[in-house]
Amino acid sequence: MRAAIAETGYVPNLAARQLVTSRSDTVGVVIPEDQDHVFGEPFFAGLVHGVTARLATTPFHFILIVARSPDDRVWLRNYVASRHVDGVMLIAPRRGDPLGTQLTETGVPVVFMGKPFGVAGARYVDADNARGVAQAVEYLHGKGRRAIAMITGVPSMRSAIDRLAGYREGLARAGLPVDERRIAESDYTEDGGERAMAELLGRGVPIDAVVAASDTAAMGALRALRTARVRVPRDVAVVGFGDDPNSARHRPPLTTVAQPAEAMGRHLATLMVDAIEGRPGRRRVILPTRLIVRATA
Repeated sequence: MRAAIAETGYVPNLAARQLVTSRSDTVGVVIPEDQDHVFGEPFFAGLVHGVTARLATTPFHFILIVARSPDDRVWLRNYVASRHVDGVMLIAPRRGDPLGTQLTETGVPVVFMGKPFGVAGARYVDADNARGVAQAVEYLHGKGRRAIAMITGVPSMRSAIDRLAGYREGLARAGLPVDERRIAESDYTEDGGERAMAELLGRGVPIDAVVAASDTAAMGALRALRTARVRVPRDVAVVGFGDDPNSARHRPPLTTVAQPAEAMGRHLATLMVDAIEGRPGRRRVILPTRLIVRATA
């Protein structure tokens, strides 16, 4: 058969195939974030790489859709409802954002990168964000740190909510009180991490360690500490989250909580294919994190 196809130069008619199978063999990877944030965040690159690797073993391919503005979202709902895709992978759902529910209501299978809000029985993949940060806090406590601060992520994002919960859990396990003055909000960016660290230093509360909700925010925190002539890790230890490619190359190399971005992408694609094919499979996958100790803590 393959020899005959090669000899004749046959190319499948995808439009005709869709009429017969009622499938497009296309899935949408939807990121409800600003484009600059998407392409500036190493986690997304690893995630998409994992999705690509898994779908390469299936008939499906994907299209990447950045849907942040109201017009983008109206177009997206209509596009999905019109069955231009067989399924949707929604990345980083936010609390209070109806997009996940709206896409689910189209009847097209939807899987989530991050546990969604208000979608009962959803299929999703996530890292064990809370445990990862708790482990970082416990490690810092074991190194003699007693005034541990937290630079959070975007407050409405599941990952940020879980990582902040992990910080509180880690303090409780270490027998340390939670001081809200040692918590500063960021947005996962380097500039946001720098602002948050400067804010923490400006409050005048003793700090001997800080856990940042992302590596990029941690790098911003390091920049603020250098500006303030605070020695790392002697005066303040710093731990990031993600193990982005830049974290090992940073000077000094960043201690971080590694999350398996590519593996998360592969599992996400597997749940997507199972949902489209109607296979029961697992409905949620929570992947472990691990602490990587380098020079900053």
